Amino acid sequence: LEEDEEFSYYDFLNVMLGRKRFKVTLYLYDISNGAAEKLAWLLLGHHFRGIWHSGVVVEWPERSSEFWFGGRIFESVPGTTPFGVPMEKVPLGYTYKPREEAWRYAAQTLSQEFTRDRYDVLTHNCNHFSDAFMLFLKNDHIPEEVLKQPELVMSTVTARLLRPALNHWLGGFDEQDGRSTDGSGAESRELWEAVLPGCRIHFCQSEGRRPFIGEVRNKGREACLVYSFDIDGTLSTRRVPRSLVVKVLKNPPPGFVEEPLLEAERLDLENREVAAIPPIIKKSGSDCGPVCAWPF
Repeated sequence: LEEDEEFSYYDFLNVMLGRKRFKVTLYLYDISNGAAEKLAWLLLGHHFRGIWHSGVVVEWPERSSEFWFGGRIFESVPGTTPFGVPMEKVPLGYTYKPREEAWRYAAQTLSQEFTRDRYDVLTHNCNHFSDAFMLFLKNDHIPEEVLKQPELVMSTVTARLLRPALNHWLGGFDEQDGRSTDGSGAESRELWEAVLPGCRIHFCQSEGRRPFIGEVRNKGREACLVYSFDIDGTLSTRRVPRSLVVKVLKNPPPGFVEEPLLEAERLDLENREVAAIPPIIKKSGSDCGPVCAWPF
């Protein structure tokens, strides 16, 4: 531990489970190349040290990676993005997420939301991606002054006139060195197509939480019903939105027959407004259904 560093109960549990932690830093790039500090008050009516593009850097033993959004989600070597040298590096603590888990979450879950078509310099930009990714890494936000800056900047007539050009530039990056999504959300669509009744999946109960294992009972357009065990060993049926499916672990067994839905379950499966995953139906351990054939 570093001097005066706080060590939470969450940290204690991760250390006791043998998990290693990795340093997280927010890289801030001034896309105005210094003009903001000199001219922002005159043109925008506010003083800014820079107009920030951000990337989240995680230092893993095998390599350090910078994750950023520019129409695609990119994983680059830190400091090698098209934005040059970061003006500031803001320490954000530590994460216990390994590299492949972090990339999988970005490519399969966040790529549904952060696409080229949805990029907007005001409402859906690189800083919003950094914030969403940080919630996954350590359940914390990036500094508010970075996240809220576009609202201040775009409130002026000058910035609003530049909005289409900024969207085209900042949301239109093509492939760079390293990994990237294709900007269309194809990875998440392929994952959802692989989710079939009877398959075993990793899913999260909310954004950024550690995944659980369950068996898909039924599948709708935007969610599926999943058998999974609670901590007390009770088998529950849960509605899992497609955005919270992390990975398909095993295909359906041969001859698997999809169970008919009760009316309440059908309505719940079609309800796209439900964000959390509360248990829908509880079953006793002696009536576990096909999921008990697969050890968790």
